[in-house]
Amino acid sequence: MDRSKMTEADHCSKVQRIFHESMKHILVPLVEAGKKGVEMVNCLGEIRQVHPILSCYVADYPEQCLVACCKYGTCPKCQCGATNLGDSTQAPRRTPRWTLSIIEKAKKESNGLAREFSQQCMKEDVTGGVYEPFWKSLPFTDIDRILTPDVLHQLYQGVFKHVVNWCQSIVGAKRLDQRIRSLPQFQGIRHFKNGISALSQISGPERKDMAKILIPCLAGTVAPQRIKAVKGLLDFIFLSQYPTHDEQTLKYMEAALDLFHENKDFFIQVECHPTLNIPKFHFLIHYIDSIQFFGTTDNYNTEMFERLHIDFAKEGWRATNQRDEFPQMVQWLSRQEKVDTLALGIRAITTPLLNNTDERAVKNPLITPPSILIAKKSPALNRPIAFIQESHTAPQFGTHLKQYLNSFLSHQLGRQRLEHVDLPIDCVNIFPQFHFRPESLHDEENESNTVKALPYSKGQKHGRFDTVVIMDGEDAEATGLEGVVINFHVSSLPLIKV
Repeated sequence: MDRSKMTEADHCSKVQRIFHESMKHILVPLVEAGKKGVEMVNCLGEIRQVHPILSCYVADYPEQCLVACCKYGTCPKCQCGATNLGDSTQAPRRTPRWTLSIIEKAKKESNGLAREFSQQCMKEDVTGGVYEPFWKSLPFTDIDRILTPDVLHQLYQGVFKHVVNWCQSIVGAKRLDQRIRSLPQFQGIRHFKNGISALSQISGPERKDMAKILIPCLAGTVAPQRIKAVKGLLDFIFLSQYPTHDEQTLKYMEAALDLFHENKDFFIQVECHPTLNIPKFHFLIHYIDSIQFFGTTDNYNTEMFERLHIDFAKEGWRATNQRDEFPQMVQWLSRQEKVDTLALGIRAITTPLLNNTDERAVKNPLITPPSILIAKKSPALNRPIAFIQESHTAPQFGTHLKQYLNSFLSHQLGRQRLEHVDLPIDCVNIFPQFHFRPESLHDEENESNTVKALPYSKGQKHGRFDTVVIMDGEDAEATGLEGVVINFHVSSLPLIKV
């Protein structure tokens, strides 16, 4: 395609038409299959008549505009114009019939002139480069409804990115970095030792780590009432990623979004943005409808596809000699798939079927890995108990150790007598950390967390003592503190030598 003889508008229109013609060619089999149906075999070996249709389209904002034939800068799901994106109310929904009617009307009034056709479409917030969208002939396809939210690009790389930039302009980049650097280290929280202003090419996981610490770093720098706008957005971001939803959690999302809209004028007052007519902020009002229609956002998050860039592109390229790499990458991926298939087959053969009532099988470490992992050897051997009490600021360590050992005696000593009894040992081994895998309520792979208790040293001026919340008993609730034991100062874990 020779761009030297085309204007920028002509080039964009031609790219749009090429995309839609290509998609129409790719999706041709769905037209007849969706109308007449095809026979497929289900998991039980039964033959069923199936009508496959295009029911969900996952894309970032530029591709959503391209697919829905909407003008860039407007909403691809509703008829909200570019100057009204900051409104908290939804505009009438876009429909394929509405879009096609505008395209057909522009065709009649343009008299075959491409520029006139484009201008007629643009007046109605419809792209002016497509004469026949690829989804026009697809059966039962509502292209505007099936466009899904995108947590990675819309929330973290879009909305939250704007919020961080605005907070840096309000508080000051250096002051915000100083507050971030001064945060104590804690398990599950990333410590940005150099702040965040110097970061470039910030990834999705880094944005998530920033979201966990932003509110505490803003506290005290601006009025609490003005932080509510940031709090509403962060609450909405976290709530939208729930792996399960019900009417109550959707109400929480709606309340968080209302909190943002009630306080968003703060960003305009401090001149962070003149209008907040930003498409990614506007798209937040469509999240609840999409969750009700398609399920939770993890069903259509582009983050899972971004991860494939590492497996299929970066790792494959590193396995080549960087010369004529494409055939080598294909061969490497083919071999990786064969190895993974073999591993699954071996696991299916060697892993016994577990009976939920067989506790011995469930506790077998060869079948189910232990929930708590600790190093085989201690990095600090034979440390005196008096030294531990001083270096770890745990003056009651010896007393609690006596109480713990006393609990194993068949005839336990009373509290007063126990105070006058010396410990049978003077030194213990110290383990500064342990790993644990919390039980997951969902089907995803269990995450691994680390609890650390590091004494004061030159490298750790204040030490590191993680807070531990332990669910003690069946009455404990995962969303509150009732029925839990809280340890606010975890000293290093001693192992008594026998």
